[in-house]
Amino acid sequence: MGTQISLKLSEKMLVIAKRYARRQGYDNLQDFIREMLREKLFDRENISGLNTYRASEASLARNWLRKEEDEAWEHLQREM
Repeated sequence: MGTQISLKLSEKMLVIAKRYARRQGYDNLQDFIREMLREKLFDRENISGLNTYRASEASLARNWLRKEEDEAWEHLQREM
């Protein structure tokens, strides 16, 4: 179980962050912020990709749309 935190953003930053997250394929702003933290905190340990893989699996399974996504996912699984 995780710990919930509160984060205060300006309205402009919130709008831009939500737009960016949506365009990058995140389900919501929370997932985007969590991934940014993983990248910053764990990049040197080289586990960021593994965390992304695990965190994205359920979301990707719900939102599968094209053959290209199948190919990309297969490629990621071979890397893990």
